[in-house]
Amino acid sequence: MVSNQVIGEAYIVAQHHYGASKNAARASILGVFESGLVSPLNGDSVLDLLREPGGPGLVDRLIVDGYSRNDIETLTLDRRMAGLPRSRLL
Repeated sequence: MVSNQVIGEAYIVAQHHYGASKNAARASILGVFESGLVSPLNGDSVLDLLREPGGPGLVDRLIVDGYSRNDIETLTLDRRMAGLPRSRLL
């Protein structure tokens, strides 16, 4: 099982240290999950987030996903992130 935080870190590391594009990093992480080697702690909704191109960043979506599971609204200064369900602009 892999937490949203670990997924977000892997996404950033793939880009920063390995030069992967955002799409390639997302696809690689999704491929690991689809292989069955490991699975996301928060289930299939994380797979859906990895498949979604564009919009708020993946890390932002993972943050909102995590808080939403505990029925907590995410407060943010980021306008794009505030457009997500269960998220509000400060």
